[in-house]
This record gives sequence, C-alpha cells and structure tokens, in this order.
Amino acid sequence: MAASIDNYTVGKGIVSFKPTGGASYVDMGNCTEFEFTPEIEKLDHFSSREGVRTKDKSVVLQKSGTIRLVLDEWSVENLKLAVLGSSAVVSGAEVIQIFDESSVSGSLKFTGTNDIGPKYEWIFSAVDFIPSSALNLISDEWGTIELTGECAAVSGSFGTITELNPAP
Repeated sequence: MAASIDNYTVGKGIVSFKPTGGASYVDMGNCTEFEFTPEIEKLDHFSSREGVRTKDKSVVLQKSGTIRLVLDEWSVENLKLAVLGSSAVVSGAEVIQIFDESSVSGSLKFTGTNDIGPKYEWIFSAVDFIPSSALNLISDEWGTIELTGECAAVSGSFGTITELNPAP
C-alpha cells in the first residue's frame, strides 16, 4: 500500500463487551478513551568477540497487552466491571454487590465509526478487567468510569483487527 494522507485517522467508535459465557456483545455506551498498550518482553544477546559488545540477536520471550477505557455511562453493567460486582434485582431495583466476583472477563469489541481515516473492528478475545482507578462520586465535571483490562491469548491468538469498508 502506498503512503496516503487518507490513512490519517481521528478515532471514533463503539465499544462492546461480551462476558465469558454471554450470548452477545453489549454496547458499553459513550467511550471517550480506548487505549491498547502492547507489552513485549525481549531477551537480547550481545557478542563479546570484539572490544565493544554488539547486539547480534533479540528474541521475544513474552507477549501481553493492557486495555484502558474511559466510559461516560454509569450503567449497571459498567459499574459491575468497575467494582468486580454481581447484581440482582431487589424490590424492583438493581443492586450491585461490590467485590462479589474475583474477576470479570470476556471479549471486548471496538467498531470504528470515524469519519476521518480507515475504519477497523478490533476484537480482543479474552480481557480480564481489574479495578484500577478511583470512581469519583462527587465532582463538578462529568463523571467517568475508568477500566483497565489485561489481554490474554485464546488458542495462541489475542484477537483480530478487521478492515471495515476496504478500498477497491
């Protein structure tokens, strides 16, 4: 593919989560930030055959990744992820038990809806959400829920990136 200014992007999209064992993806609402940080551990080898050591090989020992989301919508499902909770309906109201679960895992999907740049659908096959940030219950700003998830491989794959509306 040739270089093109059409490949510049201003990212926008829809984030959905499907809990392990769940039937379908559920829209997580407005997401103002979605970051994927690959984490690669390498082992370098250096030759000592001359006066100055030189690197002559580098191999990957470990692959992992972290996802960070900032969500605007304080839905029951998003709150359950933020506090490792489970929920039940009590007297007509949804009640979340804080730290009732030891982990919350599932598949995370990002579907690009940007107007500028190419659109992609990212699917992270297995993400374990871990509470990592304060929930600010009193503020003069819009409240957000920040979630961090650790990516795991399923049958050797961390997920896929699929081009949406590819050029002819």
